Amino acid sequence: MITQPSIEQRVSTKNNLQEHNELSRLLAAAVVSRQFCNMLLINPAVAITNGFAGEHFKLSAEEYELVLSARCSTLPELAQKFCQLYPVPRPITQLAMSEDIQLRI
Repeated sequence: MITQPSIEQRVSTKNNLQEHNELSRLLAAAVVSRQFCNMLLINPAVAITNGFAGEHFKLSAEEYELVLSARCSTLPELAQKFCQLYPVPRPITQLAMSEDIQLRI
């Protein structure tokens, strides 16, 4: 009997949310604290350097530049810029659920 060798390959991927966890933490801190939010919008370099509630943000160089160059006047505007550059894919289960709902209507 002729057999083919089996090759096992594991592929690991990160979704954008995992890859940009620090941006999510930064936005969460801005949601929790009006003072931090104002600093993030007015002087993002200081906000990032100072951190929030003893926590510091470990942004990549690309993320840091994004935050500094965003120049937004509101938190929703800043979050929207992040989402435009790093869209979060919908989980497959939500896609299937949405399709089921649409078919029933």
